[in-house]
Amino acid sequence: MAFENLIIRARSVVKSYGSEKVLSDFNLDIWNGSIVGILGISGSGKTTALRLLAGFDKPDSGIIEMRDRVISSQDTFLPPEERNVGMVFQDYALFPHLNVEKNISFGLSRDEIKIGRLEEVLSMCNLETYRNKFPQELSGGQQQRVSLARALAPKPEVVLLDEPFTSLDAHMARDLREEVISLLRQTETTALIVTHDQEEALSVCDVVSVLENGSVIQSATPQEIYLNPVSQTVANSVGDPNILKGFSIDGRVETSLGTFVTAYNGALDVSIRPECIELLLDSEGSYVVKECTFYGHDQVVSFQNSKGEVFRARSLPNTIYEVGDKVNINISEVTTFPSN
Repeated sequence: MAFENLIIRARSVVKSYGSEKVLSDFNLDIWNGSIVGILGISGSGKTTALRLLAGFDKPDSGIIEMRDRVISSQDTFLPPEERNVGMVFQDYALFPHLNVEKNISFGLSRDEIKIGRLEEVLSMCNLETYRNKFPQELSGGQQQRVSLARALAPKPEVVLLDEPFTSLDAHMARDLREEVISLLRQTETTALIVTHDQEEALSVCDVVSVLENGSVIQSATPQEIYLNPVSQTVANSVGDPNILKGFSIDGRVETSLGTFVTAYNGALDVSIRPECIELLLDSEGSYVVKECTFYGHDQVVSFQNSKGEVFRARSLPNTIYEVGDKVNINISEVTTFPSN
């Protein structure tokens, strides 16, 4: 998917709180109409990055631009109200003393309300029947919809969402996520979603930026991030691969699960995702099934080699594996990285 017109550009952004450096050489591009995800574990700097883009905090150094206009640098700092950015908080941050329609209209002018923008947003977000209710009378999912509606109402250049579905149970989070993404697509709204949830990042974003120790270590499509990670850290952030040690000579690396082609020489880490391992029941097989975990749509089978090393394969549920079964394997794809 190709996007035109750069909405936000962050370059060499650094932010510390006291002696703790939270962001270090942070770089990010957000293109018009795209949904971008910042994926990282707790403490990686995700929320700090969001706060800097929104204008709630000022970077120590670096430049942030919106449509070629500098909004944050050593010499310039535009406050949030001058950035035309909408914000959706993890805890909703609704005004408890205002009902739904007043929460949504908080950032609208009288003229905008007069020409029907409030009614348009209430309808767009399916909130007409809740317009007179107060936040404490709503479910978590309904409150999050109100928060999104409030962010969308002034027609911002970009909407920033901070872990927007974390507070909800799994079923509600999935349903609301689909609803929110559909709404963002329908309105062609540019969005940045901060999340620690790899499934969320891969399933809803056009571009995923993986953050580690305050720096983006890879920014690419979900498919590229998953299939061609640039490092072991990225591979681990979007799955649970088997990690093997190996040594490569003349472009071939030997591991406990076989010999594979690689672009590197020397000591390597070899990443093999469970779904890339096909199990074949064979009474003379070289591996032994140790455990099966059934999920309905698929299953994860742990198997052991003659050295006692245990690996995981993910397969369709139609073949039943019993502990003690012997199997052989076929491996369809591996990724290799120089060992640290």
